Amino acid sequence: MAIDFSRLLPLGWSPFHSSQLSLEQLDTVRPARVVQVGRGRYRVHDGTDVLTAVLSGRLQRESSDLPTVGDWVLLAAGHAVIVARLERRTLIARREAGGAAAQAIAANIDLMVIVSGLDAGFNLHRIERYLVLAAQADVTSLVLLTKSDLVADPGAAIAQVRTRLPATAEVLAVNALRDPLVERLAPWLGMGNTLVVVGSSGVGKSTVVNNLAGHAAQATGTTRRDAKGRHTTTARVLIRLAGGACIIDVPGMREVGLVGEGGVARQFGSIAALAAGCRFADCTHGTEPGCAVRAAVERGDVEADAWMHYLKLSQEERQSIPEHERRRRGRVFGRMVRKALATKEKNR
Repeated sequence: MAIDFSRLLPLGWSPFHSSQLSLEQLDTVRPARVVQVGRGRYRVHDGTDVLTAVLSGRLQRESSDLPTVGDWVLLAAGHAVIVARLERRTLIARREAGGAAAQAIAANIDLMVIVSGLDAGFNLHRIERYLVLAAQADVTSLVLLTKSDLVADPGAAIAQVRTRLPATAEVLAVNALRDPLVERLAPWLGMGNTLVVVGSSGVGKSTVVNNLAGHAAQATGTTRRDAKGRHTTTARVLIRLAGGACIIDVPGMREVGLVGEGGVARQFGSIAALAAGCRFADCTHGTEPGCAVRAAVERGDVEADAWMHYLKLSQEERQSIPEHERRRRGRVFGRMVRKALATKEKNR
């Protein structure tokens, strides 16, 4: 069976995915991308049609990491049955609400669009949490400040957000109802690129998606008087844009818990670099003597609010590591300390 890979390119197919297919598989399977998940059913796009597929019995039994929106899967030839999930280039994940397990949000993402309204719901710390999720996944970030028409000086908010952005990220203030977002986001809307739109309910995510799509692809709603939004997006869904990019709209998240590790250090790169100069390798930047980070805060080189949020997110990230792994690392560190002390004593 010949697979026309050119039809998959607008959906984000890449050499990374092609390399996972063997010549033998090309006769028995066909690739498709998951565009929506719900109640054990998967809506997938094979480059020509959108199909409703189900997992094979073997995949249900043997895999604990099932496909999510944005995943590339393999369908059995002639059947809408998912027999395998291809390895992901990137994965956006958070801690499951009310639990400790990781919840996959979207896969094979090129850009995370973090939407925050410039109304009473603006929250710099929440934006920063999303930036950490993007950093963990090694995904580029764009902060989109919506409702710019509601404030006298959007530039002040832009400047505030810029102080927390990594070098690879950008921030824009927009009126999502009226601004030509296809033009303003043109650098990120290339053929085959996949964007995921995240943020709290009511910030205007669906309005952003509809603006980019050029039609009402997603339902929109009003914001409550307390600036908290109503859930208008109820399921994650991948939408193809006319210019060739794909965009995934995600329901508003009340909790943005961290899982895994590495994202905090990447997001707070300047603080992490200072931490390398601390007297103790396991410095928590609290009360230990010789803390380079705390010294920088006292000098005014590091913003106190950024430092406090760094401490909070670092602790949360450490707690997301399973207890048995924390104990193993403690034992390894203990052996390193004992070995160093023994060597020092021997050389006296």
